[in-house]
Order: sequence, then C-alpha cells, then structure tokens
Amino acid sequence: MSTIWSERDLADFSFRNWSVEAAELQCKQLRQGAQPVQSIGPCTAGDGIVVLSEGDQAIAAEAASRALTGTDACIRFVPASGAASRMFALVRKPLDEALRTRLNSEAENFPFWSDVQRSELLNLPQSERSEAAVKWMLDEIKGFAHQPKGMIPFHRYVDGSVRNSFQEHAAEWRLLAGSSPIHFTVPEAYQARVEGLFPSDLNASTSIQMPQTDTLAWDIESNGLARHVDGALLFRPGGHGALLANLREVAQNASFILIRNIDNVVPEPSMALRNSEESHLLGVCVQLTEQRDVLLREMDLQNKGWKAAALEWLLAFDRSADTTWSGAKLREAIDRPIRVGGMVLNEGAPGGGPFWVRYSNGAVSPAIVESAELPVGAMGQGTHFNPVDLICSVRRYDGTVYDVNAYAERNMFFTADKDWQGRPIRILERPGLWNGAMAKWLTRFVEVPVATFAPVKTVLDLLHASRRA
Repeated sequence: MSTIWSERDLADFSFRNWSVEAAELQCKQLRQGAQPVQSIGPCTAGDGIVVLSEGDQAIAAEAASRALTGTDACIRFVPASGAASRMFALVRKPLDEALRTRLNSEAENFPFWSDVQRSELLNLPQSERSEAAVKWMLDEIKGFAHQPKGMIPFHRYVDGSVRNSFQEHAAEWRLLAGSSPIHFTVPEAYQARVEGLFPSDLNASTSIQMPQTDTLAWDIESNGLARHVDGALLFRPGGHGALLANLREVAQNASFILIRNIDNVVPEPSMALRNSEESHLLGVCVQLTEQRDVLLREMDLQNKGWKAAALEWLLAFDRSADTTWSGAKLREAIDRPIRVGGMVLNEGAPGGGPFWVRYSNGAVSPAIVESAELPVGAMGQGTHFNPVDLICSVRRYDGTVYDVNAYAERNMFFTADKDWQGRPIRILERPGLWNGAMAKWLTRFVEVPVATFAPVKTVLDLLHASRRA
C-alpha cells in the first residue's frame, strides 16, 4: 500500500538522497518487523571456529608483520557514535540495596572523578556517597551520562593521569601498527572535541554518521509513520549498520581494516596480549586473502585443476557449494571481501554469537547473529561470543576496492519498540555492521582468549580491578 507523501516529506527524502521507493520499503519493514535468521546451528571449535595451534599462530604473526610493514595499508576503524546513556541506565532508577551498598563503599574508585570530587566523596559519611555519586554522574551539564561513551575516562594511572576510550584506542593501535591510520566515527556535536584529544603526530581521522542512512519510525498507536507535532517525519539514526557507508569511504585507502568497539579497551599494561592476539587474526586474514587471490589468478589463466581447488577452498566458507557449479558461479562466490572475526568462549555475556546461517541466495555460511535475530529454540545454543574484533580484507587482487555495499543482506534489518515523547514507536535499524551488512563476505572465525575482551557495558564495569593501571 502506497503512502501519500507531502511536499515536506519529499524534500526531506531529497536531502537524504532517498527515492520514494526506499521510503516505501522502510514502511513495509516497520509494519512487518524483523524476521529471524535461518539458523542451521551454532559454530563451534572445529566446526566454523578455528583454534590456532602455536605453529599456526607463528605463521599468522609473520603474515601480519608483512601487512603492517609493507605497502598494504592497515587502518583501525572504531565505531564511536553512541552516547553513554545505556551505560548509566542502572543508576537512573531507584538504587536497590545491593547497588547502594556497593556505591557507598566503592564510589570514589571510579576513574572519571576529578581530584576534588574524589576528595569530597571521601569526606562524606559513607552512607551518603552513593547519592552524591549518582547525582554527579547524571548532572545535566557536567555529568558523563550525556556524553559520548568514548569521552568518559575509563582508566586512571598510578601517576594520577586518566585516559578515555579514544585515547586508549589510539595508544593501543600505535603499539601495534606504529604510524598507520586510525579512524573513529563520532557524534557530529563532539567531532572537534574528539579530534582535539589526539597528539598532532597521530594519524587519526573522524567522520559522522551520514544523514542518508537515517531511518523512519512507526507510531504504534496511530498505526502510521511517527511525526513531530508540526507534521514533519521523525528520522532516527539507522543503528551501527548505517556505518557501512563510513566503512566504504575508509576502504578506499586500505587493504585491511581492523574493527573494534569503542568500549572494548584495556589499560596500557594489558595491551601487549591483545595486540599479539590481533596480529594472529590479521595474519589469518592476510593468508586467506593471498589464497583467494591465487585462486582468482588460476581462474583467469584457466590452469588445470583450478575448479577442484577453488571448490575445496570455498567449502569452508559456504557449505552449499558443489561440483555442479559453473566456473562463473565459482568465481562470483570466491571474488568477495574477507572478514576474520575473533570469538571468545561464552561465559554468559549478552550479545551476538557465531552461527551457521542459510541466506536468501542459498549460501550456508558462518555468521555473527544477534540474540534478537535468532529463531525460537536457538537461544543459548552457542558456545562462543562475538566481541567485535574483526579484520576486513577489502581490496581485490587487481588493486581495486570491493564495493562493500554489494555484500549486505538487506532483509537482515532490526526493529524495536521504544518510547518517544511519551508515545510508543517502532524504530528501524539497518542491517548491523558486523551482521547483515557483512553477511555475504567470506567469513572465518578464530577462537581468541577471553582476556582480550574488556567491554564497558555498565558504569560498574569501571570498578573492576583490571581497569586500574
């Protein structure tokens, strides 16, 4: 059913470079809601997840060194557009007794307090410290709950200095990759402040989420599109999958893009272990890229036995491949960007996990699946967890760059019900950056130690002993 759009609606579409058909598709998606993926079963160690031996690690580290020191450009890409509102959600409501007791006894240990605030907390009766701490966290002007997550100091060092997540990412990347570039996606209002955090000799850049990746929202009560009081359509950011457009721009100057979440940082003494494990992931991606490129050259030359070699290699990425495939279909299946994802053993952490999934084109491939995408009965089957440590190979063997937009599974979008100005609405998020947006990449999962995963999901995570350097 077509929607009648106003002149103002059409102008808003034009500003975002949308067609009317694109807006109509969003309406359809909002009405029908997200559909579960067709899960075949979880990826496990030896079945979709590779466990590297010491020998494998050594070979991978050597391959990573070639990429980091050679002409191939390696770039760190850090999605950091999100606010810290969810991180402080548990202190926005009345504190339960256990939380109040913990804050009364530990509140002064949060790394983000100034020396004055810490002193004031210590001078208060212990029973009053939780109330003061929460008040400061949520303060409308100076509180951290309204800032981007990356701006919050996560670590305090023995010399009294503090570092926020942007600074820790920059320090860790420099230790791994020297002067190689690092890129952050950031909120537009904070772009200048974020860029001011970095020393002039750091090869850092930023970008903002592009307006054309916004999405419409659905007013559940009126059963129509959500609109402002003046009749203007409500546009919302399209989720982290919208950053595929930013990744595409970064890819123009890279062979390998190393992705990690903004809240997954460690203090400097713990960086060596993480960089060692990341070099293994990068090395695996380099090796797979080299193998893919050899196969593509063999195809070009029509060398004897290339079809059998190509099929054998491809089966690790797509179980639907078989001997009946034509040479053209084999080439199309192999000539794709590659991603290597680190996977940790699941110890009860929320979020996505690795599963074998059947896609709309019939391919049966390893995928990163969010809990909201799993069909009934599949929840809890996974043995591993996705910490979003991804290495992406984006350049063809002929030197051209893959159009990453062409390898997304567009029907793997997300919907969720939210409150907006007191009204229930359904929001739409584009296929997630490491979920549907990369669904048709060649995917390899590798097990990594849980010690490499150090997320800050709630403010209480900043009280963990491992955060103190």
